[in-house]
Amino acid sequence: MNAFSPENYIPRMMHGMSRVLNKYGDGVLFRAVSGTPPIPANPRAETGIHTAVPHRYLFAYLTAIKSFLRYYADVAVYVHDDGSLREEDKELIRAHVPGAQVIDRAWADQAFADQVGDEFLMKVRKSYTSYLKLFDPTLVSTHQRIIIVDTDVLFLNHPAAIIEWAQNGGTAWYHRSGPWIKQSPNPGNTGGDAQSPAVAQPTHIQHMVVQRIPEINQALHKDFAFVPGFNSGFIGYDHGTVQYSDLKALLTHLYGMFGDRIFRWGSEQTMHGLVLCGKGAVALPLDEYMVYTSLSSEKAAQATFVHFIGEFRYHRLQYPRLAAKVIRELKR
Repeated sequence: MNAFSPENYIPRMMHGMSRVLNKYGDGVLFRAVSGTPPIPANPRAETGIHTAVPHRYLFAYLTAIKSFLRYYADVAVYVHDDGSLREEDKELIRAHVPGAQVIDRAWADQAFADQVGDEFLMKVRKSYTSYLKLFDPTLVSTHQRIIIVDTDVLFLNHPAAIIEWAQNGGTAWYHRSGPWIKQSPNPGNTGGDAQSPAVAQPTHIQHMVVQRIPEINQALHKDFAFVPGFNSGFIGYDHGTVQYSDLKALLTHLYGMFGDRIFRWGSEQTMHGLVLCGKGAVALPLDEYMVYTSLSSEKAAQATFVHFIGEFRYHRLQYPRLAAKVIRELKR
């Protein structure tokens, strides 16, 4: 087959464009949100919503959080600086979401050292940015309930179940992905059984841990579990669900089993899944609270919530198109 034929060239070109947009597209694709009116949060609400935000996804974050606040603003909003936010970024966040609390990375690092003071947990927390999602909401929150949401999401319709939970509490919850087709360099491979990259890669920490949950539970006298497709990009639980003493025991044991792999991509999501699934958290409906993939793309516009994960973020450019629609609605 001709390596430069359209069926070969176009997918590679789109993959390259996605990489560029992931790195540089925020200010181009989402900057229009800066022309939308502020939506105040409520720092005294019973539920806080937390996001780790890097500079390069600043406008995507503002689009994401305002897409939720337009439906329900009686939440405290926390922005966890990953260390890359600039002072003007923080000022912009506070201007668009009055009452939002921006947690400076340097302050959070020192607060964790002072309040927790465990060198191993400090090493884990600093090893990969996503670990801020696991450790820092519990560190700073004074609210009864915690929601964690990523920057690359949109709320397209009224999230009634989430609002009811934010108001009244209940069982912890998470969203998850259905099957997807992972592209293969082998032209004859059509994907087989669609699966997540974490499952498709035998050396990925999630795959390795999940295979050995019974052994881990026996060693730690716990009831950890992991539901296939679990995604920590949108989760909710009661304050106190995440306990540092439990994380210390779990992570220490996993470090003994898997070494430095616990410091790499995917580890935070694995730990969140073990804790929440082990405590009976429930999955939100797949079609309503969606992880966007090539298989689910046709249903995205009708969903309540869509998480545009990295591998498929700019597939068919639906993410910026739906974001533009949200921004137009925010301006009304």
